[in-house]
Amino acid sequence: MSIIFGPIKSRRFGESLGVDLSPSIKQCNYDCLYCELEGKKAIDTMTEVLSVEFILHEIEVALKRFHNIDSITITANGEPTMYPYLYELMLRLEDIKGDKKTLLLSNGALLHDVSVARACMLFDKVKFSLDAITPSVFKKIDRPSKDISLDKILAGLYEFCRDYSGELYAEILFVKGVNDSIDEVKKMARFLAPMNLMRLDISTIDRPPAYKVEPIDCERLEEFGRIFSEYGINVLIPKRTKSDERLNLSLSKDEIIKLLSLRPLSEDEVSMRFSKDSIEVLEELTKEGVIKLRENSGVKFYEV
Repeated sequence: MSIIFGPIKSRRFGESLGVDLSPSIKQCNYDCLYCELEGKKAIDTMTEVLSVEFILHEIEVALKRFHNIDSITITANGEPTMYPYLYELMLRLEDIKGDKKTLLLSNGALLHDVSVARACMLFDKVKFSLDAITPSVFKKIDRPSKDISLDKILAGLYEFCRDYSGELYAEILFVKGVNDSIDEVKKMARFLAPMNLMRLDISTIDRPPAYKVEPIDCERLEEFGRIFSEYGINVLIPKRTKSDERLNLSLSKDEIIKLLSLRPLSEDEVSMRFSKDSIEVLEELTKEGVIKLRENSGVKFYEV
């Protein structure tokens, strides 16, 4: 399966070319309740590791095909900072990326590790997630591996944010009845306030989650946004419009499967992103049972 997916258009980061460092299996030190991927026990070490040469070759081929890319987004079917050769990959990526920006999407759990932080410093943009400050809430929502320490995570985030010179972003996803108390929100706000964040993105579940959990309502999310703003944090609550996501992507069967395995798309998103031919391919895959159409909160999503 290809490690390349997208491009995906984002109002925040432009047209982004996704690079999955763990395309075959989920390899993550968290097993988050809300994950869009299938639930799987958290691990501390990748067992399937791609070569740097292969990753760079795939990126190079994709850049020749897609000419209007704004950013190269390093992510994973799990957690990208678990990739053991991330530093070498980023050094060598500089030689082929041209004027494209590099973006890391991470849960931030390993930034306390000096070797991981060293690799992450090479990214133009880093976005980390923070779902809880209280240990009991953290364990409930993120379901980390037994070797993960919240104290180390929080200390590592502060150290990294202090030294990092690129664009820094944070993200919080709220789950009803788990991390959505006012007390927890204020703790997170106090923690993030001293950091030099470009922006904090807050959201809730809008795609089929790994476990049976529910989103918070829009009014609650708006209330949380006001709290973060009171602490001087530039906060954004995502609001999608169809014009923002019109891409007309022409994708092969394998590319559609790859994209949907990482990020389920609603029927509306598919109609605004895929070309007519790609939609026909998607319909064939759905009839064959390769792609499933699943309903969540009244919205139908295509997923693998």
